[in-house]
Amino acid sequence: MNTDNLYQIVELRPLIPAIIELQNRIAGIEKYCEPLGFELAESYDTEEQLFYHLFRQKAFAFQVSNERGECWDILLETFSQFAARSKEMTFAAKGNSHERLQAISKWLIQLCDWDQTGFVNNSKH
Repeated sequence: MNTDNLYQIVELRPLIPAIIELQNRIAGIEKYCEPLGFELAESYDTEEQLFYHLFRQKAFAFQVSNERGECWDILLETFSQFAARSKEMTFAAKGNSHERLQAISKWLIQLCDWDQTGFVNNSKH
């Protein structure tokens, strides 16, 4: 499903800004580690399904580090910004702490346009 199709489903529209920002933050990672690219399912019936799918993006389960020991934080910068200052990157599968999962969930919720004002909330946290 692409964002154009999501606009057709009123219940899913509030999540479109979160999708756009998440796509932006993850963009380019698939060149280094293909399975971590952004994915959407073919369809969604509810905002809960879509939110759950966004929250379960594979990139959230990996720690990406560079040669200087820096770790990419999707909440702070795009992957392309991190990659631009990195010569070598490692991708380590790791679970997230409860606090980290809570921060990701809160960030995604804040990106949504719950008021349906038509303005995209692309705040950079």
